[in-house]
Amino acid sequence: MKQILLIEDEAHKKEEITGYLKEFLGSDLILSEADSVREAVMAVTENNYDLIVLDMALPTFTASCESISGGLDQALGGVEVLRSLKALGKELNVVIVTQYPDISLGGKRIKLKAAKTTLEKKYGQKVRGTVLYKYKSSLNRSKIKTIVDSIW
Repeated sequence: MKQILLIEDEAHKKEEITGYLKEFLGSDLILSEADSVREAVMAVTENNYDLIVLDMALPTFTASCESISGGLDQALGGVEVLRSLKALGKELNVVIVTQYPDISLGGKRIKLKAAKTTLEKKYGQKVRGTVLYKYKSSLNRSKIKTIVDSIW
């Protein structure tokens, strides 16, 4: 069984990526979800995953009935998750799926394609690939499939 944590706060992206993972892995998939930095950090603290599919822009907290929003939307929320993984001493397979063509690290903008190597070195994770997400694009499916196939 492949245990995957999908960290995504947008419902349409979550639904699309979940569909792909179920298609690719079928009954061999145990899928957990988190939709905020805090929820993601709690999940990786309590569980071991074979793969994390990580959005880079995440709210601080999960929205709940008591609060209308989940706190500030962080353009670097995904970086906070990577930082937490490193602090926990975990080295996991990670796929970055984001709508942004570049990531800001240390005040510098890094193109998404180049971010893989930088994030691996800085946070000690196995970044298996990056996907520049475009709504309902067939490229999303093919890139995620290629990355998943390279892991298993």
